[in-house]
Amino acid sequence: MKTGVDRVLGLGRLLNRLSTGRATLADRAWTVNPLAWPLRRFLGALRARFVVMRQSSISISINTARLQAHTNECKGLAHEQAAEADGLAARGSQIAGLSEQTNEIVGEVAEKFRSQLDVLRETREQLDELQGRVSRVAAQMQTFSDVVAELNQRAQSVEDTSRLIKDIALQTHLLALNAGVEAARAGEAGKGFAVVASEVGKLAERVNAATGDIVQHTGEILDLVTDTREQTTRIHSDMSASDQMVGHFAGQFQSLVLDLEHMGRQVDEAAETISQVNQTNHEMNDAISRVAGHSAQMQTRMETMDEQVQGVRMQTESLQEMLAALRTGQTPFDTLANILRSLRDACEKLLHRAEHEGLDIFDRNYRQIANSNPPRYRTAYDGTIDEPLQKILDFVLDQLPAGFYAILIDSNGYAPTHNGRYSRPPTGDVAHDTLNARDKRIFDDQISKGAVANKNGVMCQTYMRDTGEIITDVSIPVDMHGERWGAVRIGLDYSRYEQLIDQVPEHRQLATA
Repeated sequence: MKTGVDRVLGLGRLLNRLSTGRATLADRAWTVNPLAWPLRRFLGALRARFVVMRQSSISISINTARLQAHTNECKGLAHEQAAEADGLAARGSQIAGLSEQTNEIVGEVAEKFRSQLDVLRETREQLDELQGRVSRVAAQMQTFSDVVAELNQRAQSVEDTSRLIKDIALQTHLLALNAGVEAARAGEAGKGFAVVASEVGKLAERVNAATGDIVQHTGEILDLVTDTREQTTRIHSDMSASDQMVGHFAGQFQSLVLDLEHMGRQVDEAAETISQVNQTNHEMNDAISRVAGHSAQMQTRMETMDEQVQGVRMQTESLQEMLAALRTGQTPFDTLANILRSLRDACEKLLHRAEHEGLDIFDRNYRQIANSNPPRYRTAYDGTIDEPLQKILDFVLDQLPAGFYAILIDSNGYAPTHNGRYSRPPTGDVAHDTLNARDKRIFDDQISKGAVANKNGVMCQTYMRDTGEIITDVSIPVDMHGERWGAVRIGLDYSRYEQLIDQVPEHRQLATA
């Protein structure tokens, strides 16, 4: 770091050195030329503006890195939200379809239930009518049974009367025979009486015969009436039992109809509720579809925003490259650039030394170390430069305020070693080794690729590290024999670095270390 102002003899020499980058805008010319004072004020004003522009561009880069980190996170969340919204929309459509199908099925069930309930009501009415008829038949059978009983009594009375008449006829016949005998004894005087007695006897015989027929027929009628009475009694008993059974069944059927009517009302209520749920599902599905559409739009806008932020970052980095080529002198950034150049020179010397020892420093045949995860590699030269290179890197990092790392990478991002704090023995725990066993790894991220591809000297990039910190990465290419070998990179919290660099006296001497 320049601790004072260099004096250059002559304005022409100063301007020539400024154009080739060998002087800073803080340097001054020894001259009596009357243009020296106006030029000094112009260069001073220009330097002040460049310093402000550099600080502003670095601040913009830091904020852009934060914004990009948040944008990437939001983009990831928007992508997840869009995917979940699409899935939710698909499930919503499926639910809406099932709801519509369920609504139709329940509607059909309710309609069939109402139809069957109407049939049951009609059956109940028929059953009530049947019960009435059975009751009437039972009552008529009771009346008929009473009539048959009375008929039986009368038939019995007729039989008794017929037997009495038969007995009288028999007695009359006997009396007629006796009269005939007496008439015969009377002779001629009893002849007329004998005729009457004979006729009375004949009449008694006919009455007896007719009465016998009546008794016979009356007995047959009485047997029929008795049989009819017994059958009528059984029929009446069966009809009474049937009437009771039909009445009991009618009562149970009535309860069944009432229960089914209550169930029918519940089915109708369920159908109405399901219809409302179906309507709600359709409305919810429409809302979910709108959410899915908004999520897709948000995802597209977040991707566009990420592209725009990336464009701002690239433009800012391009501006920083141009500003880095202008050596303003006596600023923290100039100190950092001088440290970076000193680190590059030390690394180039180390690589030359390894090459002189016969090692292939351009070896790109990376051989993975067994069981390393994340993968770590060896080359033909890393074992030789590992220890001295780590000492150089640790020295720079230990002396650099707010520094995170100092590293040498080849053209593919391979780091032969790392700072001691990041070169701990691997444990097999991927999370631990990712953070703490970072030596001999290949870093093929965009920052590493940008550092290696840089053609304009000091390059300043800002990004969020995989460990979560916002890093300002300052790099410079490393060329060997006119061929791009790789780059040296220093990562730091630049805002804090600017605060600390002027507070601690020994930090002002870093460039000369």
